[in-house]
Amino acid sequence: MLFRTPGASGDCCTPALPWGDLPIAEFLTQYEVARADGFEIRYLDRVDLIRMRRAAGRAKDHRRADELERPASNRQPKK
Repeated sequence: MLFRTPGASGDCCTPALPWGDLPIAEFLTQYEVARADGFEIRYLDRVDLIRMRRAAGRAKDHRRADELERPASNRQPKK
């Protein structure tokens, strides 16, 4: 599921996706919380996101995992 707000966008994950042997239910209980504009945003750490992207296995997930593995100084902003 995709979400979009004036200041952010992304996709939400669900245990119903084909995660292989990745313990996704555990991942979804190990989140951080940020609050902004009355919203509570739950997110995972970078290492878990990379593992999830690799497990999902689609070309776009592998590209995103590659982006997440690069140091912040080498990442290019989205246009």
